[in-house]
Amino acid sequence: MKPSAPEPISAAPITVPTPAGPVPIQTTPAYRGVIPRSSWAKAAPIVNRSHPMQGINRITIHHSAIASDSLRSQADVARMLDGIRREHMTRRGEPFADIGYHYIIDPSGRVWEGRSLALQGAHVASNNEHNLGIMLLGNFQNQQPTNAATSTLDGFVAAQMQRYRIPVGSVYTHQEIGKSACPGRNLQRYMDQTRSRGQLARA
Repeated sequence: MKPSAPEPISAAPITVPTPAGPVPIQTTPAYRGVIPRSSWAKAAPIVNRSHPMQGINRITIHHSAIASDSLRSQADVARMLDGIRREHMTRRGEPFADIGYHYIIDPSGRVWEGRSLALQGAHVASNNEHNLGIMLLGNFQNQQPTNAATSTLDGFVAAQMQRYRIPVGSVYTHQEIGKSACPGRNLQRYMDQTRSRGQLARA
């Protein structure tokens, strides 16, 4: 799976406040109906390429920067995820241990398990410690996220905030704590609106 061309660098990231101490990884189900990694990934992670997560105290939202129009079925999503995983694990310079994100939300609103929570993600350079990475499939520079995807995003993020005692001030998008235009202008706008009206706290 070939991702779209790199996105332009956004303005300088905001200053990130010191988050609260991390809450240990929980072993109970993260959310109803999460599709396990074993249903789509064709290979195991290379654990020694990553670091232990050792708790969670913040969340970062991403997009795949790959158009999602072709995703007609669960099998289509599984193929795309495995393509992203393979690209991440074979990239030049510093190949990843696994797909970079802990959870993925598809256009139909399904939640997919990505990288194990036992491992730090690889989704914000120099900012992965205790950081839960959630990615929506789509290129939201050019398209709008579906209602199903954003509804699930609200509910899933709210559930993780409660689970790990994360305040809304520690829910970021990639461009807010890293040099990126991710998650694209349309999902960024949605996140700005959602956080400002307190919807995540109520979801």
